[in-house]
Amino acid sequence: MKRFTLGSAMLIVLTTCFLSCKPTKEEATVLIPEYVVNVTQVTQQNAPALQSYAHGVNGADWLLFAGRTNRINDDGGLHDLNANYTNTSFLPLSYNDDIFVYNVEKDEVSALSFNEMVSEISSFTPASGSTDAAAITALLPQITSALKANGTVFRATNPLVMQEGDYMYVVGGYGTPLDQTDNGNAYITFNQIAKINVPSMINVIKGDLKSLTLADWKSLVSFGKESKLVSTGGELFKIGSTFYLAGGHNFTANSQQYVDAVYPFTMSVSASNPLALDITVSAPITDVPTTIGTPAADATSKFRRRDGPIVSALYMDANKNLTEGLAFYGGVFQPDSVVIVNKDTTSYLRAWNTAIYVTPSSSAKYTIDSDYNQKNFNVYACADFELYDAASGTVSTFLMGGIGDGTYQGPQTLSPFTNSLTQVRYDLNTGKSTPKVIDQNIFGSSSFYGAETEFIFNSNQPISFMTVNGDATEVIDADKTFQEGQGFDLGFIYGGIEAFENTPGTFGRGKSAASSKIWKVTVTKNTVNN
Repeated sequence: MKRFTLGSAMLIVLTTCFLSCKPTKEEATVLIPEYVVNVTQVTQQNAPALQSYAHGVNGADWLLFAGRTNRINDDGGLHDLNANYTNTSFLPLSYNDDIFVYNVEKDEVSALSFNEMVSEISSFTPASGSTDAAAITALLPQITSALKANGTVFRATNPLVMQEGDYMYVVGGYGTPLDQTDNGNAYITFNQIAKINVPSMINVIKGDLKSLTLADWKSLVSFGKESKLVSTGGELFKIGSTFYLAGGHNFTANSQQYVDAVYPFTMSVSASNPLALDITVSAPITDVPTTIGTPAADATSKFRRRDGPIVSALYMDANKNLTEGLAFYGGVFQPDSVVIVNKDTTSYLRAWNTAIYVTPSSSAKYTIDSDYNQKNFNVYACADFELYDAASGTVSTFLMGGIGDGTYQGPQTLSPFTNSLTQVRYDLNTGKSTPKVIDQNIFGSSSFYGAETEFIFNSNQPISFMTVNGDATEVIDADKTFQEGQGFDLGFIYGGIEAFENTPGTFGRGKSAASSKIWKVTVTKNTVNN
């Protein structure tokens, strides 16, 4: 694959007034930051083709599993919206059964199937004479049994994933039990939850089991189940000691129920069993508290969103101090999708263009910004990152590619795929967001990328994240991270759906497939005088 750099750059201006404004003599000159973003396709041959996957990071090694992939007939990519989902749209052939470790610097990959991983652990013998050999030997059958009982964690599509330190957390996802791939009625959204030690799992997949200590084995995996935390197509966050399951839906072979909420919960490893998780769920943050979990909630809730950009956010609390939260920008689908066009009533698949600001520390818990209008750009799940800029008092979210090109959907179809970059600037003082399309084709391609991709930060770079109330957030501190006029390799866009036309409608050759492409994202900060 040939390396290339886009000839055009995306110029992103964060400012609280027009550049034409002139300061009075009494006003101090304000330096306005501008961020130029370049996207470069990385030359690589060995990254697996994956979409809607789970990932953890340890240095340059990426732990990759679950999601969908391509087989002989390109069964990854967009599922067929007008087909029988369980028989012809989410084909068992497309499910990814392998666990990969991909090194982005060396373009090297190691892989084991789930069954091979279980077998490797089951047959491992610690070095004789080792102090912990007996304890490890006694623990291995328990780990093997726990993995077999929770194997769908490693094969589900579109789970909710986050990482904190060495541990990644995986919730939900969609698919079938491992032994029922041919049963169309077996498709469910799982209530599974997993805590995985990323460095230790990477060593397992690389075949370096001898390097694992007893403590590593004890912390390798822990599992739990919770009937209230059933979601696919949502996002997972942690603020302080509390996790938040945000959005998504419970999708089965015969039904669909949206989450219609954000669920706070806590989890910890059981004191009596290191392979088990204790989970406690709190009251949901929602606009439909009395009908949540029913069709009535789906018909009215503004939280009825899945597969959309749900991102980390910062807000001002009542005392004008920064506080941590999350934001919904876009998502699909609105409950009332009947619109009148040229006097004809037509059913459309309409995305959400309003925003929701979730503020767990506030008494209100959330605010729906009905004045916000994303204008049908980048409304689907895509790679994103967030920057806090103190000078302008803003948090900017950058949405890269995906689905939503600014046009409204046609009958029974999604909005077209897009390569556009949208910047959403949230003003901390006014509590309002403003979207702006910065570039129409950030990938410089006639194909379309971004949908179901992940943004993976560059572990070799000194990225500073905002700390709020002693808690590290996922929002980048722009002042501490970027130096004037110097390009900063912030991270990578990886995987997702590769659409070969803007309205593919389905998967397959010439339509869409799971992507193996990697794109490097470089940010340069400049300033100009107001």
